[in-house]
Amino acid sequence: MDEYKSIDLSAWTQVGEGGNGAVYVNEAEPGILLKVNTIDTTEKTIREEFHTPKAVFETGVPTPELYEIVKVGDFYGVKCQEIPGKKSFARLCGENPETIDVRAAQMANLLKEFHAKTVKDSEWIPSMKKRMQEAAETTTLVSGKAKERLIAFVKEIPESDQLLHGDLQMGNIILADEKPYWIDLGRATHGIPQFDLGHFYLFCNIFSRTARVQAIAHMTDKQMIQFWNAFALAYNGPDNLDAFVKECRRFAALDIIILGLVQKLSFSERFFLGTLAKKMLK
Repeated sequence: MDEYKSIDLSAWTQVGEGGNGAVYVNEAEPGILLKVNTIDTTEKTIREEFHTPKAVFETGVPTPELYEIVKVGDFYGVKCQEIPGKKSFARLCGENPETIDVRAAQMANLLKEFHAKTVKDSEWIPSMKKRMQEAAETTTLVSGKAKERLIAFVKEIPESDQLLHGDLQMGNIILADEKPYWIDLGRATHGIPQFDLGHFYLFCNIFSRTARVQAIAHMTDKQMIQFWNAFALAYNGPDNLDAFVKECRRFAALDIIILGLVQKLSFSERFFLGTLAKKMLK
């Protein structure tokens, strides 16, 4: 285990929060943002949250630069570049709902540029297909014929060296002086874009119904669905749009399978997600 500098949070001011933790600034360290993961206390996770975005940064994707891993009590954190005056696409749309369609189209075009980046398979940017194959073999969310269909579906997915975000949603792209930056790249992998698109479909059309996701996104469920519809049209174009959305829905089922492995779920949550995955695989 590496040795990391210990940080006393009493000198830091919280300025934000997300699904995995909180974000802080310190007047004594201008230009630095401290992101603390309060969900997962393992060193492996924080190393991924540091080295994976760093590898993405080196491809030329616009993303804040990462500086070092630190300890914050029992938790780990990462110091990274602060982007002054930033606002996420989610917050921009929540504050100005009339801009949803425009921001969705803008995000779609930026994502095409992101997916045009290619990477070599590595420890920090692994194959999403290989990760999904392992998940399909070991999942307990589905069983029997449904699991057989799942495994067969994953087997047919082609490999690709295209860069994937891994946690695609409108809160993970920000603007500062109209310059875009991608953030929260700790789950980046490589593979076909449908993996990212399926995750985003799930976020906007299914999980958007929950209060937690609405709080994270600063948007209502109807606004997130509107965002998805405008995004899908801009990303795919009007031709074969129904087929595109159907394919995204099938890949959303794969995202549910991954979720079942990485999240601690109650029996009722597992039952709900398993049932949902089976429906979406059809």
